[in-house]
Amino acid sequence: MAYRTPPFRPTFPMLLVSGLLLAQPLSSVAANQVECRASSSGAGWDCSPLSAPAALPPRPAQTVQPAPRATEPAPVETPERATAATPASRPAVTGDHSELDWVPREQLSSEQQAAIAPYCGGMYVEPEREGRDNETPFNELPVSAAADSSSFEQGSQTGTLEGDVLLQQGRLQAQSNQASFDQANNLIVLDGNVRLRDQGVLVLGDSARMQIDTGETRIDQVRYVVHESRARGTATKLMRRDDAVIVMTDGTYTTCEPGENTWALHSKDIELNREEGWGEAKHVTLRVKDVPVFYTPWMNFPLDDRRKSGLLTPSFASSTDSGSELTVPYYFNLAPNYDATLYPRFMSKRGLLMEGEARHMNEQSQSQINAAYLDDSEFGDTRWMYQLRHDNLLAPRWRANVDYSDISDPFYFQHLNSSLESRPDTYVNQRVSTTYAGNTWRFEAAVHSYELADITSITPYDRLPQLRLDGANRIADTGLRFNYRTEYSYFDRDLNSGLLSGRDGVQFDDANIGIREPDESLVGLQRATGSRVVAAPALEYPMTTSWGFLTPTVKAVMTQYDLDFDRRNDGFDYAGAETTPGNVTPLASLDGGLYFDRQANWFGQTFRQTFEPRAYYLYAPYRDQSDQPLFDTNEFAFSYSSLFRDNRFSGSDRISDANQFTLGATSRFLDDAGRERIRGSLGQIFYLSDRDVALLPDGAGATTDPTQSTSAYAGEFMYQMSDAWRFRSDVIWNPDNNNEDAGSAIFNYQPEPRKIINAGYRFRNNINTFDALSGTFRRNANDRIDQSDLSTIWPINNQWSVIARWQHDFTRDRTLEAFGGLEYDSCCYKVRVINRYWVDYDEYETVTDDSSNRGIFIQIVLKGLGNVTGNRVESLFDQGIPGYRERENNGF
Repeated sequence: MAYRTPPFRPTFPMLLVSGLLLAQPLSSVAANQVECRASSSGAGWDCSPLSAPAALPPRPAQTVQPAPRATEPAPVETPERATAATPASRPAVTGDHSELDWVPREQLSSEQQAAIAPYCGGMYVEPEREGRDNETPFNELPVSAAADSSSFEQGSQTGTLEGDVLLQQGRLQAQSNQASFDQANNLIVLDGNVRLRDQGVLVLGDSARMQIDTGETRIDQVRYVVHESRARGTATKLMRRDDAVIVMTDGTYTTCEPGENTWALHSKDIELNREEGWGEAKHVTLRVKDVPVFYTPWMNFPLDDRRKSGLLTPSFASSTDSGSELTVPYYFNLAPNYDATLYPRFMSKRGLLMEGEARHMNEQSQSQINAAYLDDSEFGDTRWMYQLRHDNLLAPRWRANVDYSDISDPFYFQHLNSSLESRPDTYVNQRVSTTYAGNTWRFEAAVHSYELADITSITPYDRLPQLRLDGANRIADTGLRFNYRTEYSYFDRDLNSGLLSGRDGVQFDDANIGIREPDESLVGLQRATGSRVVAAPALEYPMTTSWGFLTPTVKAVMTQYDLDFDRRNDGFDYAGAETTPGNVTPLASLDGGLYFDRQANWFGQTFRQTFEPRAYYLYAPYRDQSDQPLFDTNEFAFSYSSLFRDNRFSGSDRISDANQFTLGATSRFLDDAGRERIRGSLGQIFYLSDRDVALLPDGAGATTDPTQSTSAYAGEFMYQMSDAWRFRSDVIWNPDNNNEDAGSAIFNYQPEPRKIINAGYRFRNNINTFDALSGTFRRNANDRIDQSDLSTIWPINNQWSVIARWQHDFTRDRTLEAFGGLEYDSCCYKVRVINRYWVDYDEYETVTDDSSNRGIFIQIVLKGLGNVTGNRVESLFDQGIPGYRERENNGF
């Protein structure tokens, strides 16, 4: 089940006293039961006795503990040492802490117990009282007063209430043994067992003084509780200055339960400015079990969601390549609409890596700049990276976009784990575009190039430029719809030559022969550059009813090239090659489906079951495209969704020939709330003729046999009978050729946020892989995918949990990644220790085996403050354990 309490805020909420009753103007106190309102003139207060004593707000339910008298000052509370754990592995909270609104777990209602974690011994419960949720402005509210006795000295203009004094104005409430009002000096004094309440805040003290005319307030020997944040603390003195800034002397803060002393922050001086949204602490010490472990002479922190410059959570890590690492980020809040973050990271083996990002936003645009610089002693050279992302609304329909990156060397991201959101796969983008959106059409102009981030990939084509115009229009009231897609692109690239030079110099194979650059393997049309023009108009007539649909479509795809060649002596006839190939391929399709539903009962539950058969016919004649290059085209992986595509190739360099008929069906089970609990789909293509169009002239790269009369069966299945668990699977099965089989299965079980089990498996026997060494597409046993992925977070008891993941590659019989460890969780802190093994991918995987890396990672979280260390552990779980983020967002 999901916990009802949100996670702790990672702020520093020593703000508590921001809602003090005494921060509100209170002017007059009269006899036993009085009510005071601002006078009509606004110059003072009008007070009168209450006629109905029963209308007074009820007293709090908890017993008020008597406070020590002035002859013996009350000691400042510091958190006590934790006692031995209970049999349920939950720290025991000893003593009576009811004066802090603390209610032990066994005294909570079942609903309240469900709202806290099982390892928590209780919670702070604000008592019910009249006016607690009153949001009426204070200047419109009366001040009510009650006491056992009252007196007023006319000569000194001093009024006194004694014995169980209760003052209230709306949601604010004050209690004390005695209260006096010095009208001449505009001074209110509360003495003995002072209890001040605002909504969600409790402040206890020995005595309190407030200057009515300035609002200046002082409270001595303070203890406080912030209910929602589960926070408490102390101060020897608390003052509210006349500028509304709150100052605490010798203050403490912790989220640990009463009686625990696991950790606490101590500060000599704390200033809280709610108006500006910031706090400042001097001489701050973090104490663990009363032992100082961290000190800073100054700390600046936010009191709300407003941003503030300052240090962010540091992180520690260790790896084989870089050694020990320490990152200490610093955030710069430069203005409401722009900021910056600096990530200095020291690596014992490499040196100091300076990373940073700057962000800017206004009504028309948003921008981000990332940059990094390192004089890498391990690599033996300076290394750098920069990235610019910019999105600009030039006009209501006109937008510009920039995504431009560059790196010093192709090994940059392989060696350095960046703190910035800029890590690519095999290349970084260098793209600038502008888009104009009309009512029924869209135009885009772009230039797009790439910088390789590894040395094993073929140099990709740049588009310099790319122009696109797409649209769709209904033709009057005929029901016809005219769609069109047009594109002009110029494809260019500078191919590399010679021997491949890696990190340690020229690369050699097992026979000690130098390996040539991947681009050297490209032959013939693979060395072409030039322009391509594509136009694809289509006319369709969609017919839709509540029980089905039918859509006939006719389409033509026109492609024209103007080519040049990077010629060399490789046996290809460059002189005789066609430089202006092109073709026109017509297509016709008919897509239709029906919808049936009925009421069904499974295991005593009522569902609405649907049955949705679908049929799709596609015809496209063969066009010889063997003289056309492959600028941006590959073959789609076969799946259920591909059954209903009109082209089995991506991009525009190949248009598949087709004479085929597809049958498919989907069935769903929907519960009373309309949620999909079960879904299953199955389909197959029936080929009425062979497929002759291929990626390469010899048919290499094809993922299916072009002479088969039927495709493999493609299916999908989802099963979720409760919110606790879910099963998803897809399968490709060809009874005639198991080389085309593929599938995956993923099981997720999460009965509550603290319990997670994931089990996944995927395999694919036919991968369309381009071999850089041979210049051809390859398909062999080593290219198949056969992997499992298991992960879990599971509690051993209320406070200890096991965390583990194992990702295994059956093709090479190796572990890709494995980590395991323990988590200890309490109401005020969390500790994780993880031992991790993972594969470091070699810069040239076909030459040497991948090497392994190991590391031990520690994460410490002080609840109410955030991470002390271990940010990398957080990202490790985010990426590797599905359900982890939901667990953290719904935890404590």
